[in-house]
Parts: sequence; structure tokens; C-alpha cells
Amino acid sequence: MSGRTVTTVTTVPKRSRHDHRRPPGPASTRTAPSSVPPHVFFATRLLDVLTGRRPITCLAGHVPATMYDRLWELLSARGDWREMVRGHIPHVKRCLYSLTHDDALEVTAVVTLAPDRIRAIAFRLERGTDGWRCTAAEAH
Repeated sequence: MSGRTVTTVTTVPKRSRHDHRRPPGPASTRTAPSSVPPHVFFATRLLDVLTGRRPITCLAGHVPATMYDRLWELLSARGDWREMVRGHIPHVKRCLYSLTHDDALEVTAVVTLAPDRIRAIAFRLERGTDGWRCTAAEAH
């Protein structure tokens, strides 16, 4: 041999890497549905209903019977929203709330239907024994 030393370098993959072809395990950093604040959860669901992305029945457990009728009115009054979102994915841009004296949340959400179409949703969430329920809603 010529007296040269040959060094082999072995690279070990970092522990933080994972196979993207497999679903993440229990130690995943995905957000659990329960960690979404109630006002953001409801604003997203209401937007999906008003734009025709989800059926109105997905809100059935989150509204009292009288409010369910109001949602049907909003759905028919905001029929143009379904036309505005064609080819776009609507999303909640900003969701602000204030806590009232009776522990209810008064929420205002700014939503984007398309890049040039921004609208507003307002609703009231009241805490019940089985979670938060929407008792009033408006969309403009």
C-alpha cells in the first residue's frame, strides 16, 4: 500500500426525519380536532356550509332547533357565495371574539371566498352542558 489512510464517512439519517409515504405515528405533531378553539371551528364549519362545501347537517349538533331554521335562511340568502367560490378554496382569514358577561362568545370572522371576494360572518356561541352551541348568526 502507499501509506494513505482511507476514511469512509457514513451518514446516519436524522431522527426527526420520517417516511412521508406512511401516516404519522402517535408522536405526531398534527393538531387534534379538540385543540381548535370553538370559535374558529364553528366559523370554518359555517363557512363550509354557506359555500356549499359541507351539508347543513354537519352543524346539527352545534345549534338549537330554532337556529337551524335561521341557518336555512342564511343558506338561501347567501346562494351567491357558492358561485363566488367556484375554483377557489374559501378560508377564514381572521376570527375575533369577545367574551360577554354571561360567558358567551360574540364572534366576528373575516372570510375569503376568492382572492378578490372578502366577506364577514358574525355569530354567538353559548356554552352548554354538551359543549358550545351557536344561538345567532349573520353573514354579509
